[in-house]
Amino acid sequence: MQEWWNSIPAFEKIFWYFAIPFTALLSIQTVLTFMGITSDGFDFDDGGFDTDAGFPIFTIKNFIIFFTVFGWTGIAASNSGMSNIAILILAVLLSTIVMFLVAGIFYFMSRMTQSGNINLQNAVGNVGEVYIPIPGKRTGTGKIQIQIQGAVREIDAITDDGKLATGTTVKVLEVINNQILLVDKI
Repeated sequence: MQEWWNSIPAFEKIFWYFAIPFTALLSIQTVLTFMGITSDGFDFDDGGFDTDAGFPIFTIKNFIIFFTVFGWTGIAASNSGMSNIAILILAVLLSTIVMFLVAGIFYFMSRMTQSGNINLQNAVGNVGEVYIPIPGKRTGTGKIQIQIQGAVREIDAITDDGKLATGTTVKVLEVINNQILLVDKI
């Protein structure tokens, strides 16, 4: 092992000094991520380093990725016969590209999450179908199935008409007390 290490040129050793510890950190970070433990508490996101668009660039996660790619790119390129300046430029360029790609993936994945909150006002004017019979003249509630905000939901409903049987097509007229839909038979 000592003989191998001594045979490596000094310039290439610089890249090994980055590759080994940052690869270990990336491995630990990956295992912790799969276990559901994230490093969000350790990111610099709240330190004012984000871009104006909220795209997190300067985070610990991204630094680990940058220096891992930097080290391994430098090691791979140092055996290609390129000049030291070209190797350094290539390593920085490739590391930056990979860091931005990974940051972009995580950014766009985080924007895909939904809160799950439903605004029942979005149901007004929509057409649904009675799921559980609705007693007439507001004497009780039933349920309707209706598409709200891209998902089919079962919502409590009342009517001013007579009893509405299961399968009846209804239109939502208004929302009462932010939780019950007033419907009318179509």
